Amino acid sequence: MTPLETILSGRYFRQRVYPFPHIVGEDVLAPGVYRDVEEAFRAALRAGLSDTPDDGRFARTVPGYGAYVKPLLRDVTGPLALFVSRAWHDMVAALWDIEATLDMDAALHHHPVGSGDGWVHNDLNPGWFVDRPRPDGVNVSDPALCDYQHGGAAGHAGRPRETVRAAALLFYLANDPWSPGDGGETGLYASGRSPVSSPAAVVPPINNSLLCFACTPYSYHAFLRNQQSPRNSVILWIHVPAERAAQRHGARSIERWPLR
Repeated sequence: MTPLETILSGRYFRQRVYPFPHIVGEDVLAPGVYRDVEEAFRAALRAGLSDTPDDGRFARTVPGYGAYVKPLLRDVTGPLALFVSRAWHDMVAALWDIEATLDMDAALHHHPVGSGDGWVHNDLNPGWFVDRPRPDGVNVSDPALCDYQHGGAAGHAGRPRETVRAAALLFYLANDPWSPGDGGETGLYASGRSPVSSPAAVVPPINNSLLCFACTPYSYHAFLRNQQSPRNSVILWIHVPAERAAQRHGARSIERWPLR
C-alpha cells in the first residue's frame, strides 16, 4: 500500500465552521498523482454515457439527479483505486475522529453542461453492505452483491448489514478552469428549508481540491447548476454502525431512502 504522505501534496486542509463544520483542501494530490487520477477519470468518460443503467459506463442511476454516475467497485485498479484505499478511508475518518466500519461507497460523477440545481439534503442516510472486503480491509459497496439503499442481497452474496453514512468527501477533477458565475459549485446551507438558489456558502469545483464534512442532521448541501462547463468529481462516504448513528443523532434524524 502506497503511503498517503507520498500521494498528498503536503498542503494543509482548512476547516470552516459556517454554515456547518466542513473542510476544504486545495492542491490536494501531488502533481504526478493528480495527473494520473485525472487521466483515468477522462478515460472512463471517453467510454461514453448511458441514459440507462450500464455496467461499464457513466449512467443515469439516481432518479431526479442530473449527473451520470460510475461506481467505484471493489475490483477497481489503477489510479482511481486511491479513493477506496485503506489510506484514503482512514484519512477521512481521522479528519472527523470517526470510528468507522471500513465500509465505503464511492463513485465518479459527471454533470453535463446545463445540469439543473440539486436539492438541499444532509447525506445522513443508511448504507447496506455485504462483507466482501478488499485485501486492505476496505469493504466497498457493490450493487451486484447488495442494494446499497435498502439492503436486498443478490443470490447467495451473504447477509446484508446496515450502516449509516458518517462523512462525505467530494474531490473535484478533470474540470475546465473555473470562474465565478460558471456554476457547478457545492452549495452549503444553514437550514434544510433554505432555497437551493440561496446557499450560505459555496465550494467551487476547482481541480485537485476537495470538500469533506461529517454527515449530521445539519450538514445541508446541494449541487448548483453549471451554466458553462461540465462538472466532474469523485464522491464517497464512510460509515458507522446504524445503532451508533441512532444513538448519536436520534433514529428519526436518519433519512431513509424512498421506496422504489
